[in-house]
Amino acid sequence: MKIFPVMRPLRTQKSRENFSDIYYKASSLPIPDHYLHDPNNIVLGIYWNQELIGGFILGKSSHLRTIELFAKEDKHELLYQQLHDKGVCTEICCFWIKKEVRTKTTLNFFIWLSMAYALKRYATAHIVFGTCSRSLARLYAVTTKVKFLSQDFINRKPTFIFWGKQRYAISGISEIVFYKLKRILKMAKRSQSLTSI
Repeated sequence: MKIFPVMRPLRTQKSRENFSDIYYKASSLPIPDHYLHDPNNIVLGIYWNQELIGGFILGKSSHLRTIELFAKEDKHELLYQQLHDKGVCTEICCFWIKKEVRTKTTLNFFIWLSMAYALKRYATAHIVFGTCSRSLARLYAVTTKVKFLSQDFINRKPTFIFWGKQRYAISGISEIVFYKLKRILKMAKRSQSLTSI
């Protein structure tokens, strides 16, 4: 029997290590133990039919993994200073969705909207996040609620860092979800017109 997906905080060492293993297989980026088990960080998993299909970490440490990963060392001090001026930040880190789930529109949207809910509930006034994927960076940039912070090139990959205000989390993520929906509908329409030729 199919059941509804659910988002759960992962509090045990075992559940967090399972999250870390799956994230590493999906991204090839290891999560350091000190970050994974930091009591200031909230690890959230999305389950469907008792299987972990996605998740993310809301980091509240003084050292942000986003900056350490996605900016060259000589930029760290400046970026920390820019963020320090905004007050305490929460970072969205280690965000992943199982490959087979990315094409399931309803589940995909549930994961994005779960993130919006988690940010509204747990995040501080400002949010930081980054990526080494050009396509994700383009997706993040579709919302007017996100501000570009930094771009770099690390380990032969382009990297991007963004920030936004927590109070716009739901509206900003909703913009991303609607953009994704429009693209899906457009692709479906195009596919339908091709098959009718």
